[in-house]
Amino acid sequence: MITKVEKISELAQVLCNTEKTGEAVLGFFERFKIAQLLKPFEIAKSKGFCVSSMISVLCLYRLKGISIWAVQKIGNNKFFEGDENSLYRLMNNSKMNWRKLLLSFTKQFVNITNAHGEESNHTKCFILDDTDLEKTGKTIEFIGRIFNHVIHKSTLGFKLLALCYWDGKSLIATDFSLHREKGKNGNYGMSKKEIKSQFSKKRNKNAPNEKRVKELDKKKPEVAISMLKRAIKNGMIAQYVLMDSWFTSDNIIKAIRSIKNGMLHVLGMCKIDNRKFSINGKEHNSKQIITKRERKYSKYSRKHKSHYIVVTGFYKGELMKLFYIKYRNSKKWTLLLTTDMSLDFCKALELYQIRWTIEVLFKECKQYLRLGTSQNTDFDGQIADATLAFVTHTILSLQRRFTAYETMGELFREAQIKLLELTLWERILKVFYKMLRQLLEILNVDVDETIEKILNDEKTGKQLLLILNSLQDFEDNSANCNKLVA
Repeated sequence: MITKVEKISELAQVLCNTEKTGEAVLGFFERFKIAQLLKPFEIAKSKGFCVSSMISVLCLYRLKGISIWAVQKIGNNKFFEGDENSLYRLMNNSKMNWRKLLLSFTKQFVNITNAHGEESNHTKCFILDDTDLEKTGKTIEFIGRIFNHVIHKSTLGFKLLALCYWDGKSLIATDFSLHREKGKNGNYGMSKKEIKSQFSKKRNKNAPNEKRVKELDKKKPEVAISMLKRAIKNGMIAQYVLMDSWFTSDNIIKAIRSIKNGMLHVLGMCKIDNRKFSINGKEHNSKQIITKRERKYSKYSRKHKSHYIVVTGFYKGELMKLFYIKYRNSKKWTLLLTTDMSLDFCKALELYQIRWTIEVLFKECKQYLRLGTSQNTDFDGQIADATLAFVTHTILSLQRRFTAYETMGELFREAQIKLLELTLWERILKVFYKMLRQLLEILNVDVDETIEKILNDEKTGKQLLLILNSLQDFEDNSANCNKLVA
């Protein structure tokens, strides 16, 4: 049963400080067998407090929208009897393997859903994407300036690259890395004085988080391939890797296809530029292909209201299927490519639209689970902050999964009203996407880039919620009028 959202404008208040919400989520902590799951991490415990208790507390803080500092200031903590400084010590502990912890929760999520008969024949996918984590503290370890594609300016922060797993019903984060950008001068956009004032500490070369530090300056496609291999090694099976045009290159396509003898297919948007494809032994770029085939080979899809051209060719030695798409009233063509020769146009486009769920995940984690809000000067603490946001999201995803598809008793009836509304964006996205796509096509504006900007802009998001709330009220009033007339 999916809870109907009565008032969209109340979205910001869904995580109020109720005991029922805490109790409901704690019930799912038990279902994850968190004590057993986190037993290997007890090496990082501080002053006798077990890691499982501290992780549970840190997740509950996120659900309540409060920080450790806020709890200390209030001086009223119902969840944790220990000193809050022990929580900081855990987050900043270089021995704590946060990557392994996140993977453990992902594996447990898959095990629980499978054991509960939730394993399905749905197409499973990995999704790659990045997002900005903006910061204000210049003394944060390794902080630098990154280019924000939404506002087209450089801001202080990190780039977070995430690998997520879609099992046909839920999207969960399985791995991530933080990156910085060297900039034109190679100084990460910081002055010598600012770099000198940053926090620093020595780490053992074999410490888990030392590997995280090395990832800071690695190229994201290289790290992405390592993430995929790690996820597959940990038992996650998928058919496709979905990605946007930023990641779609010949190197990453070859690397993905080389994993496990080609078990993964690539499905991604590609820029229409000068890159060439070999068709019938001849090299052509996208503009040449479109010009040559538009009149004779173009087809129309009523379902997606778009013209499309299907071409099979080689890209740097890899056999590809190319879908050139021109949406209604648009003058520009876009390119969707895949290594799966069995996909037709409609199936390929529908599969690719799953990629938008990662934007929903980023928005939920930032808006409700405090992703990126930490100003911890220790880089290890920044890794812990992102991990805890994703772990909490995974636990909520499990609760939503079960409460949405079956009755779980009175305990969860009140909690689900608050917690299921976290996924409001997921439910309205399809309607919003169709409305916005038609408008942008008429205006001849890049659809995917504009939607991403809107999702990442907080002010525009709030305005959109007000509009949608008005539409919901109008729809409800219309329905009532129809009943009276009937």
